[in-house]
Amino acid sequence: KEMPEIDFYTTGQNGEPLANDDLDLQLIWLFAAEEKGIYQLTPRILAEYWLNYEGAPMGEYRNCIANIVNGLYPPLSGSCNNSALHWSNGAWIRSEIWACIFPGSPDEAARCAYMDSCCDHDGEGIWAEVFTAALESAAFVESDLEKAIALALARIAPECRIAASVRKALELYHAEIPLDEARNAIVELNKDTG
Repeated sequence: KEMPEIDFYTTGQNGEPLANDDLDLQLIWLFAAEEKGIYQLTPRILAEYWLNYEGAPMGEYRNCIANIVNGLYPPLSGSCNNSALHWSNGAWIRSEIWACIFPGSPDEAARCAYMDSCCDHDGEGIWAEVFTAALESAAFVESDLEKAIALALARIAPECRIAASVRKALELYHAEIPLDEARNAIVELNKDTG
């Protein structure tokens, strides 16, 4: 919950890849897209690939798998029995695959990000991945960061907490608030979410 002061990598660089469940899921989604076709993907298909190929047994991943095994497919798998983690950062940190599949197409990236995130998140957890995937996709063709942010904001609910946090971050940036103070202001804005 603190902002660490890091100026380089925090792990060794011996050439060995670190375990990375978020990257693993993106590779699973790519595999599903290759096998089924990108426009044939549905939340249920992604859930089935998750169940068959993702082994991470922690947090919202565990809750997602348990829900699917018990017949609760997305979006129920993200919202049922998951109240402590449904708004966590587990979905948005795996959004890059959708932007890379749909560079310059934030609507398509956002559509797939929704299908992905509803497997193990709901509400703000979904909005976070939709926003991030749309932003990353827009960044392929829009070099003006604030225009890219506006494109991504247009793809999420304007009243959601993610949108409010992004608007606050822009406000703090324009006020030239130092990064650590700005970060703490965003944390304070969202302190009730944990």
